Amino acid sequence: MKGKKGQFIFAGIMIAIMVFIAAVALITPLKDVIELGRDANHLDCTNTSIGVGVRATCILVDMWLFYFVGVVIAGGMGFVTGKRIKERI
Repeated sequence: MKGKKGQFIFAGIMIAIMVFIAAVALITPLKDVIELGRDANHLDCTNTSIGVGVRATCILVDMWLFYFVGVVIAGGMGFVTGKRIKERI
């Protein structure tokens, strides 16, 4: 029985690694989209006379990539450890 548990844990780790690799592959296209949204034709974040709402939107757009990578890592770790915690309950 312990062999099967080990196989499930190993498979979970492999899935988490694949999700992490996919997230790393998506960083470059997401960075390009963020730069496009911040340019002068869209949000114009470098302009000093923009409103408070646009400034807040620029800050949120800047933090979006960090949040995306953080959620992917947390999801992968949750997938790996979630089965172990579920078995103990």
